[in-house]
Amino acid sequence: MSERVAVIGAGISGLYCSYLLEKKGYEVDLFEKSSKVGGRMATIEKSGFILDHGFHVLQTGYPLASSVFDYQAMNCQSFQPGALVIESRPKKSKIWCFADPFRRPLRGIKGAISFFTSPFNLLRVGLLRWHIMRTKDEDIFSQNGQSTQDFLVSRGFSQSFIDRFFLPLFGGIFLESNLRTDARMFKFVFKNMSRGDMVLPKQGISAVPNYLFNKLEHTKLTLSADVKIINDREITIGGKVQKYSRVIKAFEESAGKITRSVWTVHFSAPKSPVKGKYIMLNSNVKTQNKLISHLAVPSDIQPSYAPVDKSLITVTIVGEHAQEKGINSKEQIASSVVKELTEWFGGEVESWDILDIQHIAAALPELSASDFAKIDLNNQNLECGDHTYHGSVEGALQSAVKLVKNL
Repeated sequence: MSERVAVIGAGISGLYCSYLLEKKGYEVDLFEKSSKVGGRMATIEKSGFILDHGFHVLQTGYPLASSVFDYQAMNCQSFQPGALVIESRPKKSKIWCFADPFRRPLRGIKGAISFFTSPFNLLRVGLLRWHIMRTKDEDIFSQNGQSTQDFLVSRGFSQSFIDRFFLPLFGGIFLESNLRTDARMFKFVFKNMSRGDMVLPKQGISAVPNYLFNKLEHTKLTLSADVKIINDREITIGGKVQKYSRVIKAFEESAGKITRSVWTVHFSAPKSPVKGKYIMLNSNVKTQNKLISHLAVPSDIQPSYAPVDKSLITVTIVGEHAQEKGINSKEQIASSVVKELTEWFGGEVESWDILDIQHIAAALPELSASDFAKIDLNNQNLECGDHTYHGSVEGALQSAVKLVKNL
């Protein structure tokens, strides 16, 4: 008779852990406290729009994720490599296209001579990419720790370029306002952005956990489950004790944990304000103490995200940045965001309607330098999730691999 294992939590790591356990011959009971699988990778439909819970993309450069997911089967479409950078000005905002010079050489050269920054900063980006692309992922995490801010300064980047480019991009990715995230995580993400694309599934980001769930063959799923872990072999559900050969915790306890938050505002608009399939970075987020980190138009990438005659615009605001400005309600977020967008795009913003304002209090784990120093160790605990490895889809998957490998 096969051993039976309980997995508590049906997010990305719990789903993939269940799949790996199946492959090793275990019988799996998967429990999820909410009414659907996926955890933070959730999607709703509203007024004909597909709204992800927060701004999510998949990175095709992640090696394990690319072996797990079939991007073609999920009908993924990609952003253009690079970014638009916007600067609010009294008369008319200025927009630069900062294309990836390695994959879009003509646009990259054009961006290099547009005076967004000095040619030396652009050269340093190329040298940074060349260096990191030649470093193995595992070697990145074995390096000494320092903040992303300090690392970028050590590479010779000007503070102005850091504030206007790296901060709105990676501050929006890491959900923090001063680039304190460990540089090992920055290097890992930068490398994978360089070797792959940012893509969106046709049916929204919930297609990712749904894809994993559909790979399960024998796992028994229980939704809306009131489960309490007694020890590594026992749980209670519905007040009754159930025993297993192993009990795996695939979630992070919220009590006492420091997490990073994010606000996401989704708009319906008559047309896209962006030219090209790029994410748009706010170069003023630090220099002028603005609120928005970046803006994207998912329907430009995946038309399924919006009705035929509409565009979906998604704005990201780092939670701690909003707190620093004393903004802590949906009403304040809405008015501040509309004000900034009007500075960017003028009167056309009046025709935009707010579809949803989301506040995700625990969007990413707050990991210290000591956490990153330990991630190359084998997972000896019966716990998986991005909080045990690093905050990404790749980290969530890798954490499951390390756990199951050591069972």
